[in-house]
Amino acid sequence: MKKSLQKGFSLVELLVVVAIIGVLAGVGIVGYQSYTESAKIKVAEANFNSITRFIETELTLLNNGVQDSSGALRNNLRGATVPATIGTVAFTRDTHPIQGLKGAIEFHFGMANEGLKFKNPFAVGTNPQLRSLSGTGTGAAADYGRGFILLRQSQPGENGIATAGAAAADAALIGKISAVYTAIADVPPAVPTAAQLTSGLASGKYKIKHFELK
Repeated sequence: MKKSLQKGFSLVELLVVVAIIGVLAGVGIVGYQSYTESAKIKVAEANFNSITRFIETELTLLNNGVQDSSGALRNNLRGATVPATIGTVAFTRDTHPIQGLKGAIEFHFGMANEGLKFKNPFAVGTNPQLRSLSGTGTGAAADYGRGFILLRQSQPGENGIATAGAAAADAALIGKISAVYTAIADVPPAVPTAAQLTSGLASGKYKIKHFELK
């Protein structure tokens, strides 16, 4: 009777296979992380572009008398907190203040009740990407976290406002507002000044779009 020999893999061969699998897995993980990072950037920037184009269109129609009342925005007086429900009255030029415009835009793009629900892809949970500020301030450092879009009053030194000039009052019927998008990961230790935001444009740290309700 002949004995049959059973051949198998040697230990060295198994180690080589394991090493190859490890290298391929490592490359795949790095590639996946790079892909997801790129996708988040594209989504966040696409949202910023959509929001700013929308604001430009609405203000062009309102400022040039094409329409006195917005067909898309409902007046929302943005206070310390975002209103729980969308307003029932259309935002109207010469009737509703800047505060109502900022709140209306934030609600349109971020809130559950009839909002478009633009979420920040870099934030955990369901954080709306667009935040508006009440008052004439520049917000807190945390408002400039990566991927967020901050809608606020334009500050002295930007949007054609003289360095010694003042931002429009929140209750004013006309005024200048700015949308600020934070493109990089670090949160500033303090609220960026107008000069720091401007210098950050060149490095890609921020994107800023200015608007005016006349």
